[in-house]
Amino acid sequence: MRPAQIALLLLLIGLTAAHAAQPEADYIAARDAAIARIARIEAKNRDADASKINQQALAALETRLKSIIGGLSVKPYPASGKIAFDTLSKNEVGSGGLDALRFSTEDDAQQVCVTTDGLLARWMRQPANWRPKSSQTPTVEAALANPEFYTAAVGVDAALTKTADLPIEKPSGARLAHALLGGWAQDVGPNPDQELVVAVLRGDKLYIAQEKAQTFRPIPACEAVWTEAQRKSEETYKKYTDGGSRDQKLMAAYDAIQGGADKAYHACYAERLSKADFFPALVKAAQAVADRFGSQ
Repeated sequence: MRPAQIALLLLLIGLTAAHAAQPEADYIAARDAAIARIARIEAKNRDADASKINQQALAALETRLKSIIGGLSVKPYPASGKIAFDTLSKNEVGSGGLDALRFSTEDDAQQVCVTTDGLLARWMRQPANWRPKSSQTPTVEAALANPEFYTAAVGVDAALTKTADLPIEKPSGARLAHALLGGWAQDVGPNPDQELVVAVLRGDKLYIAQEKAQTFRPIPACEAVWTEAQRKSEETYKKYTDGGSRDQKLMAAYDAIQGGADKAYHACYAERLSKADFFPALVKAAQAVADRFGSQ
């Protein structure tokens, strides 16, 4: 290829990227303006009802996202998605999520959030609790391996606790894929409601799919770790209450036992999972979810 042809090609690529970025920039500007407007209302009156303004703004932003992200032609998900977060008020649970569309089956049993490279990059640059304590924005690969990323990006009112990573292959045409087994909860300890969380980066889009891990089973040895810790924590808590709930050292010991037990339980599960008889079925199921988003 001649230098002039290369220069023309690079120019066209640059123009295409700039054309794609402008709707995203306009969306971000509209989103931030709506967030600021609601914040001003709430600052004047904490009890103010901004729900109507919130819903109108969400509807307008959803329209913008649909023009940016488009529809989805992947079964079992619907063709049209809805904006992935519930509110623009920073004072409410459900705000600050990834700028994405959520495609959910009627019973919400299977869902996927879809965003673009550009929107993902902008969102990841924002200061957030899930990010490592450094000045650098984490790579997408590092983010997808971090369960706290999913809590911030697509969680609603609970945190995702990773039970174990699941080794999957990148589907056809994908740049990156990561799968984990985990549960959404507001408390520590074993969570029977385990889900497959599968992220696939293909083309200029990121897909984050979630659905119930049908073949998940408890591991008795790990359940025993938690049961014994619970016995010890209950003994400690009883001492605390019997003493009139005044000894804060006992309360701190109770919290430490609970936290340590949670870590021990999950460490046990992650270590033993690959040897469990249901492990191949879990990996197969996660791979099947990932493969939905490969090249058709």
